[in-house]
Amino acid sequence: MSHPSLHLTARDFDAYAAEKATSKAYSRPRLEVKQRALAWARGVVSRLGDLGISVDVHGSDEHPSIRNKHRADCQWVFFWRDQAARDELDRLLDRGRSISDAIDDPSPYTRHAFLALRISEGEVQVCFAVHPDAKVDVDNLRARLAATEESTGEPASPLAAELTSALHALPEQFSFGADGGDRVACSAATPDAIAEMLRRAADGQVPLWIGWSVPRETAVEHADILDEQLEDALVALTPIYRLVAWSRENDRIALDRKLEGIEQERARAHAEIEAENERWRSEQARARELSMEQARARGDERVEAALPARRPTLATLFKATSGAGAVRGGEPRPSPRHGGEGGAPARRAPHGEAEQQTKAEAPQKPQAEHAPRAQRGPSGAPDAAAKATPEPAKGGVLEKGSRVRVRRGPFGDKIGVVSELDGRGGARVLLGLLSTRLDLDELDLVADARDRPALSTSHRKPLAPTPRKAR
Repeated sequence: MSHPSLHLTARDFDAYAAEKATSKAYSRPRLEVKQRALAWARGVVSRLGDLGISVDVHGSDEHPSIRNKHRADCQWVFFWRDQAARDELDRLLDRGRSISDAIDDPSPYTRHAFLALRISEGEVQVCFAVHPDAKVDVDNLRARLAATEESTGEPASPLAAELTSALHALPEQFSFGADGGDRVACSAATPDAIAEMLRRAADGQVPLWIGWSVPRETAVEHADILDEQLEDALVALTPIYRLVAWSRENDRIALDRKLEGIEQERARAHAEIEAENERWRSEQARARELSMEQARARGDERVEAALPARRPTLATLFKATSGAGAVRGGEPRPSPRHGGEGGAPARRAPHGEAEQQTKAEAPQKPQAEHAPRAQRGPSGAPDAAAKATPEPAKGGVLEKGSRVRVRRGPFGDKIGVVSELDGRGGARVLLGLLSTRLDLDELDLVADARDRPALSTSHRKPLAPTPRKAR
């Protein structure tokens, strides 16, 4: 299935010029670039999902705002943790963050490691970046780099060796360093060099950057193949993302136990607050009951005092009046009844109570999204750009200049040209704008397809004019 294309032009790069960055008058061309970039990102998310990496996609603001410090000089497309994983870490990160820090940097993108596409006036780049404020991911990276021998500096466990091997496996055009500073080729990466770049990034409060930058002129010249190349480059960075970004499967700092402690602390605090609220509610209920009893007693006294004295009858006239409870007339005065048992005053039921509506509207089901149909030409056949893939040759020898197909990896099923054989079972392969070293068992020799003869035009040639006869 074909995905929307990015197809960057010179006009797209001009929208992020320095003199236009603070003006909202150029938000429309920047919005068009953002929409194309987010549509292109759906293909990357699909490929990352096939590798078992669940990410959310977000784009930076295309207009000046507080999140970009009122300068829209570039367009970011972030591939980072899903919402549930971010919320879990934000509860830990927010504990040591002051209100002033949140006001100075309201953008959440500096608190998590991410893969990204970045478009600016002079270049387009794909990268993996981690900011010093992403304390969980930075601590996880430092724990991995700390597993080295102090005497030799060589990796003492597979943790640091695994990271350096992943950097060496990237194409030759990839580099790493502190954002905005000097960069070093990934092929020359060592644990000490990574730790030094991480220290520079912390001192300058800039992200540690690993990626590939394409100049503006090259991007415009090769716009027809750049979309696929950028997508392959992001997929090639996924091993770095797995090794650095914290997850429960990649926990080098025992953060899982800290998160459990935080959850237990939150549950204990919630239970204490609920118990306090319950005590307050019971005290309020007892106070209301006491107030009602006192009000009833006062009401009974007022009613009893208002009643006239009862006249004696034949039954009570000659009755002894001595006794603790005797009153005038020989019979204790009965307490007035106000209705109801226990002497409680009866209340009239309110009239005209409205019935409560209990019907709830059923939630509407979202409409299923329709998958885009393949683009077809005017004749109903698939687009001419989707040409038949050349078939692997059954025989032949790999040599310099041979066309080969990559069997597996981030460049699987891609066609390239052998530019160098190292004599040790490996080859340097040119894949469009990228070049990488691969083993010979990962390559298949591809035979060149025969060129089809050009079709002649279907228009008829005009007939020669008939010469007029002389009169």
